[in-house]
Amino acid sequence: MTKIDKYIVFSILNVILLVTVVFNTVINFYLFVFILLIIIALSNILINKNILKIGNFGKKYFFAVTFPMIINAFFLINYVTGMNPTKETYCYKNMIAEVGGKYSHQKGKTTYIYLSGNAYEYSYMTRSFFIDYKRMLFKNQIIYTFERGIFGLKIRKDYQFIYNENCLDK
Repeated sequence: MTKIDKYIVFSILNVILLVTVVFNTVINFYLFVFILLIIIALSNILINKNILKIGNFGKKYFFAVTFPMIINAFFLINYVTGMNPTKETYCYKNMIAEVGGKYSHQKGKTTYIYLSGNAYEYSYMTRSFFIDYKRMLFKNQIIYTFERGIFGLKIRKDYQFIYNENCLDK
């Protein structure tokens, strides 16, 4: 397997793990980015001082493939070891998006939701759904199923949209 083949295969694997595992982990987005930046800076310092050996592939390969794979492996272990499922129910409202230009302007609901009580305010992927909007149509309540992984991070394992008359005024 050549170097380019490894780039391609592991990059595709990283994207798949990002979408299926990391996006289902309940984390504060800003804290996550801050921690990643610190780890990247420390890794760079350790590589420059030859304390961290990166092999023949070099820095580009390490930061483009190996480092994301290490981060994804951490989240994968947490995801696979999830236990003690709990259900949480929230009323929600869809985000409204405006699209168009100067002469053509339209508004519409998106699959990004705002939960009652501003729950999971900074966990954007907990409130985002890359699904067909029709699954959410005419629904106003969500039931999440969460589990805790071995590293203590909460994981969104399942969700269901339902209609609830009590959620109309929230």
